[in-house]
Amino acid sequence: MILHRLEFEAFMAYPDRQTIDFGDLNAAGVFLLNGPTGAGKTTILDAICYALYGGTTGDRDPAQLYSTYAARSNTPPRVFLDLTLQGRRLRINRTPVYSHPITRGKRAGQMTVKAATATVEELLPGGNPGDDKAWKPIASQVKEVNAVIAERIHLNREQFLKVVLLAQGQFAQFLKSKPVERKELLKKMFPVDHIEAIYAELLEEAKQARQDVANDEQALDGYLNRARSGMEALRESLAPLTPEGEAAEASPADGGPETAEATDTITPETVAAETLDAWLASGVEEARTASARDGREQSRLASEADRHAQTLNERLQLRKDWGEYEQLIARRERLVEEREPHEARVKELADARAAAPLTARYTQLRVEERDIEEQRARQAEYAGALKTARESLLRALRAGEDPAEDAAPYPEEELFATRSAEEPAEARGRQLDATFSSLRALHKRDDQLAQEERTVRQAQTRSEQLAQKVESAAQNLETLGARAREIQENLKVYEKAEEEHALALRGAEDAEKAHREAQQAQQNIDAARRAVAEAEKEAERALGTRQKAQERWEEAARAAIEATDAFRSLQAQRLAQASSLLARELTEGEPCPVCGSAEHPNPARAREGESLVEQTDLDAAKTREDRAHEASRAREEEKENATLAYHRASEALARARSQSETLAAQERTDPEQSARQLAQARERVQQTTTRLAERDALRKRQAQAEAEQKAAEETRSTLHDALTEAQALHRESLERRDALARELAPSKAHIPFAQRIETLENYRALAQREEQGSLLLNRAAEEHSKHLVEVQGLLQESPFADSAGVIAAERTEAQILALEKAVNDYELESARVNESLGRKALVEVAARVAAGEQAPDDQQELRGRIEELRQRVQHLVRREGEREGIVRSLQALRSEFVAFRERTAERYDRAEMLGALAAAARGDTLGGYTHQVDLVSYVLGGEFERILDVADMHLQRMSDGRYGMKLSDHRAKGSRSGGGLNLNITDTWTGEPRDAASLSGGESFLASLALALGLAEVVQSNNGGIELDTLFIDEGFGTLDSETLDTVMNTIESLRENGRTIGLISHVEEMKNRIPTQIVVEKGQRGSSVRVNSY
Repeated sequence: MILHRLEFEAFMAYPDRQTIDFGDLNAAGVFLLNGPTGAGKTTILDAICYALYGGTTGDRDPAQLYSTYAARSNTPPRVFLDLTLQGRRLRINRTPVYSHPITRGKRAGQMTVKAATATVEELLPGGNPGDDKAWKPIASQVKEVNAVIAERIHLNREQFLKVVLLAQGQFAQFLKSKPVERKELLKKMFPVDHIEAIYAELLEEAKQARQDVANDEQALDGYLNRARSGMEALRESLAPLTPEGEAAEASPADGGPETAEATDTITPETVAAETLDAWLASGVEEARTASARDGREQSRLASEADRHAQTLNERLQLRKDWGEYEQLIARRERLVEEREPHEARVKELADARAAAPLTARYTQLRVEERDIEEQRARQAEYAGALKTARESLLRALRAGEDPAEDAAPYPEEELFATRSAEEPAEARGRQLDATFSSLRALHKRDDQLAQEERTVRQAQTRSEQLAQKVESAAQNLETLGARAREIQENLKVYEKAEEEHALALRGAEDAEKAHREAQQAQQNIDAARRAVAEAEKEAERALGTRQKAQERWEEAARAAIEATDAFRSLQAQRLAQASSLLARELTEGEPCPVCGSAEHPNPARAREGESLVEQTDLDAAKTREDRAHEASRAREEEKENATLAYHRASEALARARSQSETLAAQERTDPEQSARQLAQARERVQQTTTRLAERDALRKRQAQAEAEQKAAEETRSTLHDALTEAQALHRESLERRDALARELAPSKAHIPFAQRIETLENYRALAQREEQGSLLLNRAAEEHSKHLVEVQGLLQESPFADSAGVIAAERTEAQILALEKAVNDYELESARVNESLGRKALVEVAARVAAGEQAPDDQQELRGRIEELRQRVQHLVRREGEREGIVRSLQALRSEFVAFRERTAERYDRAEMLGALAAAARGDTLGGYTHQVDLVSYVLGGEFERILDVADMHLQRMSDGRYGMKLSDHRAKGSRSGGGLNLNITDTWTGEPRDAASLSGGESFLASLALALGLAEVVQSNNGGIELDTLFIDEGFGTLDSETLDTVMNTIESLRENGRTIGLISHVEEMKNRIPTQIVVEKGQRGSSVRVNSY
């Protein structure tokens, strides 16, 4: 890192802009930063630190960085740093958060907060740093800038302050601090979070392993208690049963000699984890022996029960057959008693079957007689209806007339006067047909009369209508004449319509031309605006591309940082595995480089599943880190190209906007105004066109009116001729109507001809039904007489003497079915009884009855014995099931216990192993209390030893070889931690180590400076060997004598190798004389200022 220029303004003690050009300072190699106390020397370092990290060297709140001297001038705070990092020239510009008053608007005078901002630019290859165009922006957000710096510098803020700014007071404290305090300081410089996590995890696992062992002890007690309960239940199920089915007292001999011996040697009180399996095995063996014994007893009892059951079944079957025999005898006796009724039912059924054919014929005769009577009644009804119809018709014909002796008879009256019932039906039919013909002819003439009536009315109506039309036509002709005269007057108004229309057309053409020109101008403006919109879209796309490139670069930068972190983590892991790596190199009989022992009973080992980090792993991680940084730079170049494209798009957008604004400023007619003028011109054309159309319409109406006037004259003449013709037709119709009325007057009655014809039709239909009924009645009487003769013949052939016998024997179908069922049931029951009594078993029972034997009893005593035997068998089965359950439970317990023992053995071994590892991590195994070093202190001790190696070299040089620094793993008495982080000052003059607290002020300065230089070099080495070409050393020179100061200055001169620049911060007057190149800080009432003196 090389500083080139630093600018800051309104920053802490500096209200005005301050510029520090490091060109002369870098050329001088060593410069002095001096000024009075409180002037702001450290503020310059704060400005450098803030430019890089957005924070100061201390814990100052960023909101307090704004200079109180500049607050009234509203000058915003700013820090600018020009430097080279990793061979690339960068410019960093930051503004911290600050408050300033609002000067305008409603909130004037109130304070508002401005957020922090940051940008970083990079010098293009071959570019001139003094040319602003040679710089390209690479980050414009605070987070982006922080990522760029972190990716380039490889140091966090804490490390940077320890490497670049060597604060003597802090390192004097570090030199003389206690090991515990030194440990916390080293943890800030060398992150060991993962080591602490491993250490804590190891201790926790060891603690958990101890807890698991304690839990296993409790579980073992549970297994023993379960085994005792199971064996006690098993003992209760092993005793043999007494004849009464109760368990006898169990004895050791019941299980055999081996079982007895095992039972005697192990008891529930003496059983332990080592004998539990054997004890359970002996119980299972006893259970098997008892099961075999109970199985034999169960077989014996089951066989005896089966024999008794067979005897019981035979006796019960005999009892059942005996009962059936007694029931059959009783049924046979009952059948004998029912024999006489059965024979009566058989005779009744035979008579009913014989009477059935005659009964059907008698039933048919009765139906025929009933039908004949009904037909005679209908015939009487027909005769009465015919008489009523004749009388009704005759009354209706003369209704309302005065009786006159000389009145001509109607056709119906003539028909009924000559009609007689004695006449043949054919003659009566011809008379009716003649009457119908006469009436139909009269009816037709009556219809003609009605038609003539309608014709008279129509002719009269037409005459009246034509008369009205003739009058209307005359009025219309007069109206048309008046309309034609009115149209002629209206046409005079449109004489100049042609000329007005021509003028309107010329005005519309001029307005349309002006509108096209205005539209073209507007289109040009719209095109320019579209070009602006396209340019804005292109700028947005370029901005999006730039943002995506920015995101990809940030991702690559994060990946680079992660690769660096992974490399450092691997370094730390390798340090954490230092004990395992060292143990791998141990040789039996050779001293350990840590504890010095030649015996290695418990060397450190890597954690299970963890592989040791080799140097090749570190090299590979370093390669990945380098590749990640190369990818980050490639993404950065993509981002720069996208930024350049965005700038080009922005320039194109500016050109488009300029052209659009130029076109918009030109004088032109508003398209909307020209459109309104064009619309008005077109409206005038439309108006004149409308007037021409109105004129043409009037002319057309004039021609039409003349034609209508001519047509009206013709219509009036035609209507007058039609009126004359219609009046003539009316007179002729009247004459025809009167002639027909005179012709029909004698034959017309009170009722119309149609009704008379309908009434006569009904009469004829009724007469026809009466004649058909008479014919059917005669035929039915003849058939009935024939059937009566046939029935008399059948009766003579039947077993019955007369019809009374037939009627007595007659039965319904249901009665016959009931008789058949009763006869069949009796005969079937009789056959079944005889068949059952013939079975072998019942024949044997009959023989026993004949021999005087009695029926067997219900065999309750034998049933009881069988039940007793079966209950004993069931008891044995249940006890065997219980015993098998207990045995299964004990066997499962044995399996669980065996697995438990295997698991606990593994856990015991693991707990022992983890306990040893935890002890090693705590340092309990490394030489006792005074040399106890925990894992974290051991890892930090490796780094501390490297620092002391470098510091020792610097201290020997500055003290002419008298003093040196060495690491001590000695643990102070009363200290609970921190072993391995002590240091001793070696003194070659006395040959005895010295405590750092015994050093004088000058000696402490030399030791602190050496320690600070050692830390700087180690941190620089751990972070990839980055080049830090600028170094600041703060205060402490006032305690040195002249000779020591010369030595220190010589040491500082040696640090300038490879172009390094050293800045010394001091207000010691002698330092001002020694170092000509200076940054002088001056303090005043209006704030501080700086100037660079170069001699």
